[in-house]
Amino acid sequence: MAKSKTDRKKKKKTALQKRKNRSQQVASREKGFYFWDLAYDSLTNGNLEKAVTAVTKAEKLLPPDPDLYKLMADIGDRSENIDMKTRAMEKLHEMGLLPKEFVPLLILHLYETEQFSKALKLGHPVLKTLTRSRAKRQKQLHQELTELLNSCEYKLQVLEHLSSASVQIKKKRTDPASKPQTKKSQPPAKTENKPAGSPDPLSREKPVEISVDYDLDQPSFDTILSGPDPADPAGYELAMESHEIRLQESFDILVCLPSLSQVRSFWYQEETAKKVLKRFRGRALLSDEVGLGKTIEALMVLSEYKKRGMVKTALILTPTPLVSQWKEEMAVKFGLDVPSTDDPGFTSGDRDFWQAPLVLASINQAKSKKNLDLVTEKHWDMLIVDEAHHLKNKATLNWKLVNSVQKKFILLLTATPVENNLMELYNLITLLKPGQLETARSFREKFMTRGDPTDPRNKALLRELLGEVMIRNTRALAGISIPPRFAQTIRIEPSRQETAFYERLKSLITGMNARVGGRGKLLIKHLLAQAGSSPSAVVSTLDNMLLNNDYPAEFHDELIAVKTLCRTSVDTTKNKALLQVIRSANEKIIVFVKYKGTVTHLTEFLEWHQISFSLFHGSMDNAAKGREIKAFQEDNQVLVTTEIGGEGRNLQFCNRMINYDLPWNPMKIEQRIGRIHRIGQEREVHIFNFCAKGSIEDHILDILDKKINMFEMVIGEIDMILGRIRGEKEFSDLVYDMWVTAGSEEERKKHFNNLGTRLKRARTGYENTKELDETLFGDTYEL
Repeated sequence: MAKSKTDRKKKKKTALQKRKNRSQQVASREKGFYFWDLAYDSLTNGNLEKAVTAVTKAEKLLPPDPDLYKLMADIGDRSENIDMKTRAMEKLHEMGLLPKEFVPLLILHLYETEQFSKALKLGHPVLKTLTRSRAKRQKQLHQELTELLNSCEYKLQVLEHLSSASVQIKKKRTDPASKPQTKKSQPPAKTENKPAGSPDPLSREKPVEISVDYDLDQPSFDTILSGPDPADPAGYELAMESHEIRLQESFDILVCLPSLSQVRSFWYQEETAKKVLKRFRGRALLSDEVGLGKTIEALMVLSEYKKRGMVKTALILTPTPLVSQWKEEMAVKFGLDVPSTDDPGFTSGDRDFWQAPLVLASINQAKSKKNLDLVTEKHWDMLIVDEAHHLKNKATLNWKLVNSVQKKFILLLTATPVENNLMELYNLITLLKPGQLETARSFREKFMTRGDPTDPRNKALLRELLGEVMIRNTRALAGISIPPRFAQTIRIEPSRQETAFYERLKSLITGMNARVGGRGKLLIKHLLAQAGSSPSAVVSTLDNMLLNNDYPAEFHDELIAVKTLCRTSVDTTKNKALLQVIRSANEKIIVFVKYKGTVTHLTEFLEWHQISFSLFHGSMDNAAKGREIKAFQEDNQVLVTTEIGGEGRNLQFCNRMINYDLPWNPMKIEQRIGRIHRIGQEREVHIFNFCAKGSIEDHILDILDKKINMFEMVIGEIDMILGRIRGEKEFSDLVYDMWVTAGSEEERKKHFNNLGTRLKRARTGYENTKELDETLFGDTYEL
């Protein structure tokens, strides 16, 4: 009976121990997974030291796992922890999961960590597989591997001799019968395997220091892709294959999406980013139809690479008018505060500016003499070029700049890859993937029809080659449908006081322009634009000029006179038109203005007439902005907002807007419209454009509305048209030059009519290009 009790106690104790062990194992696994997640997050955030510690703990607590060792290899690579990287690769090789092309690299790492026996054991089978190969690259690898294994054998012999000598010395020291030797002992005979010319390891009393440098002499990924000369296809493919293990399976989930702010990404944008990352390996031509969000797709790819630590430096090149738009999107939607060539503190030729990790620049600034060398001497992890059709000509400085920039990844964005000739397409693809379309001569012979440079031959083969670097999503695929928009221009007859103010200001500006010329251009341009907004907007500038004596002395009295006229023109006819539109609409309406003086002027006017309104401008903090938008949505009828007003905010519950003043840059007008005429809008959009008769804004609206029907276009198309006429000048500068140089009102009308004719021709050219690209590409390159 006693024995039975003892047995039961032992059995119970054993069961308790097993339960305890299982509990410990569960706890250990949970702790291991915690450290696994911590290691991944630390790597993503760039905290490599923490990642190394966490992944080491995870390995100790968890059973062998291929994904854990892949993460360990990645952490070891980025932290330059050769021991960790070697261990991870060794474990993957033991599991049969290390690609054969990475085995020579493992052998090299084993050698570097002085694991010579393992390197020999792993190296000899690899050497046998390379013995019979006739390929030039395989022969070179065979020779390099042979030298490395010979060095391993010699190092082992040296260590063996040193170990033997150390044991003999220790025996002699511990043997009391031994006597000190006065004569140096003879070194052991040379072994047959010892390389000729190598020093004998025991020819001296102290161990011989042996330095071995091993160079695999393999063109690196960066060299292949960023060199000024096109890489040969074999070298290109080898470089890309070497990164395949890292890129093939790691982009099924975009880790950047949770960090996006105030932006809704669409399925086709996410799938485009994944395809660029996974299949195109960060080199692609994004050619979605206008208005589908190529900018968002490109910034997704950039953010994804940054999150994974694969991109630390990036250069974004855009046409000059688009710099501010990119900067706003990067800051608001992706949380990237990037220095740009539009910043007030930017100075051409400033080396510190180009040394920033991320740089946003106009392509005109980047290719200028002061900046070209600074841009091209630095290695960039990523290059993004917007409106890439400006690179179509290989002889231009634009193309040469992008080709000479040292980059690992590159994205080219354009809705019109071909405008006049298939060689334009060849030039773009050559920037992305040299040799993809073979040589220029071969491309002409194989793919171009003599007599018609836009009609391709061998379409199936061309489609296959382009499909490896190009994505072109259509509106039909995206399923995007937005209600129409309607614009109405309200030309306002100014009062006598307003006419007197405007004429007096024009006279002042004409005189100052003749006196100071280009030096005062920015100030004069500013005054003209403010006058188109409201007299109140002009007052602050005149006050600053008088305070700082920032004007020629002979204009002092005239400045005082114009300022006085501003004070007497507060209750403007434009305000009366505004009140009429607001009351007749009896719906929520957004009023866009540019200048703070006008904002103050309007708030006082709306308060006086008891119109409920919210105020939204760039200097407000996010909490205040949120409160104002909520009040507008739930209670107030009017939202008064500045240029930066609604970016990233959901304003589609409103379908009416007023351009109280009008930017001279049509892109700014389009950005305003895009606040409410965007995906998610369910009603027709109504736009009211205010301008005084005979003003600059009146002329601008006349050519934008009557000549090219801008307000009926898809968002993004206006820039495709402006890009064909502006050359090196912005549209606003063209307007300013025509206005101040005209000697009479008739001459001004003539100048604007000529500009309207150029715009009309540009729109016709764009329509022809759009039709050509639709014929060439259609929906072939969709996801």
